Amino acid sequence: MPTTANCVSCHSTSRWTGAKVDHSTFTAATICSSCHNGTLATGKPTTHVPTTANCVTCHSTTAWTGARVDHSTFTVATNCSSCHNGTLATGKPTTHVQTTANCGTCHSTSRWTGAKVDHSTFNAATICTTCHNGTTAAGKPTTHVQTTANCGTCHSTSRWTGAKVDHSTFTAATVCSTCHNGTTATGKPGNHVPTTANCLSCHSTSVWNPSRFNHTQVTVTGQCSTCHSGAYPAAVGKPVTHIPYQLVTGVVVTNCDSCHKGGFTSWTPARFHGSYSVSTQCHTCHMGSYSPGQRRPTNATHNSIVNGCESCHRSTASWLTVVFTHSAANAVGTGTCDTCHNGSTAKGKPATHIPVTSPTAKCDSCHRSQSSFASAVTMNHSVVTTMGCKTCHNGSYTTQGTTGALAKPANHIPEAQLLNGAAMDCNACHVNTTSWSGMTMNHNNSMGGGAGWCKACHASGTSFLGSMEKKSLTHESRNTTATDCSASGCHRPLGTKGTLFRNWD
Repeated sequence: MPTTANCVSCHSTSRWTGAKVDHSTFTAATICSSCHNGTLATGKPTTHVPTTANCVTCHSTTAWTGARVDHSTFTVATNCSSCHNGTLATGKPTTHVQTTANCGTCHSTSRWTGAKVDHSTFNAATICTTCHNGTTAAGKPTTHVQTTANCGTCHSTSRWTGAKVDHSTFTAATVCSTCHNGTTATGKPGNHVPTTANCLSCHSTSVWNPSRFNHTQVTVTGQCSTCHSGAYPAAVGKPVTHIPYQLVTGVVVTNCDSCHKGGFTSWTPARFHGSYSVSTQCHTCHMGSYSPGQRRPTNATHNSIVNGCESCHRSTASWLTVVFTHSAANAVGTGTCDTCHNGSTAKGKPATHIPVTSPTAKCDSCHRSQSSFASAVTMNHSVVTTMGCKTCHNGSYTTQGTTGALAKPANHIPEAQLLNGAAMDCNACHVNTTSWSGMTMNHNNSMGGGAGWCKACHASGTSFLGSMEKKSLTHESRNTTATDCSASGCHRPLGTKGTLFRNWD
């Protein structure tokens, strides 16, 4: 080949054969065909890809083998089949998807593998089976739901997974089990409520959950426990806190609707006593562990009661109908009334009750009946000896009748005239706490209202309680002028004898 290089640039100094051209100095600008023209040196074969590009565009400057076509300059518009026609370069196989689109539409310009069909231009009208027929591209499996609908009806145009069957056109007449048989599509589980009804009787056409059992489709009176036994999760069974009716003697509940009357739509309301008569054993259910059975309140009255609600409560329909049995068996002892009768646990004393300030005074000190506050009352004055009589006997506590604190009568001796008025309590004269009639008039240490003191009570015509001698103001008078007894000259002025003045001097 024409060259000005010295021979040893390519040949050895001992022989011509085996000459190697030193290509290390060649670059992409080197015109390879100046030598590799088929005469001076081997040229490109007839099967070479048609091109006028310099050899080093695809080949290295040292070897032909391993040539890599530089596809980086190619675009979607490049006519790939001009080379990739099965002769010059590998073409599409016979099993390739039928298409006249340029290769770059689906393949990259650098490799065949990983080709992705651009489904973005496809729509529901696209006949997917044209390619997805099991030969050209994957078709539907043998376990696919039986249908002649186009793939795009349920699947998206970009992927198979996440397919959603359009159930919007299905009705109650649709036989769901045609597909939902456990093979083609998910069927009902083994713990499904026993039924032969079509799925749509209880489920919607779009989701299994939530489901609503349609109790109107079958007669279920007396058969609730067939499903509501706890064996079928969808059919709620009775809770663990359900009242233990089985423990009540003589009660046998055959089915839920014996007590639950919600028309098969709700567990509530439920009335146990509406179907069964229970006269005893109330505490079996009404103990607080079973929420439907209202428990006894937590107060002093009930805390000590272990069982036997019916000893006081006389109705199985309501707690309110109650008469407390104050027997010794119910732990009611002397001095314990206010333990319950405090106005909170049980009825307490009324606001108009006579004042009781002694801490030792208990209800049963005066009230002698455990059935009523208003009857059988005997005032025990021994517990109020430190209190003045007028504290109660002042007219403020008379609305309770005989059980109240009677006030002094209207014709009582005028206190303003006697005993220094209100300065002295009733017991100054009244010496008996059980009756007003037991009294001793104490004239000592009291001068009353001064002049005319005696006659204020002992005058003829007065009408005060007690037995008092009454004379005319002028009886046996030495003077014709009316005067007071103590100033008459006959009756000594009070306070001169030092004793109770019961008699005239």
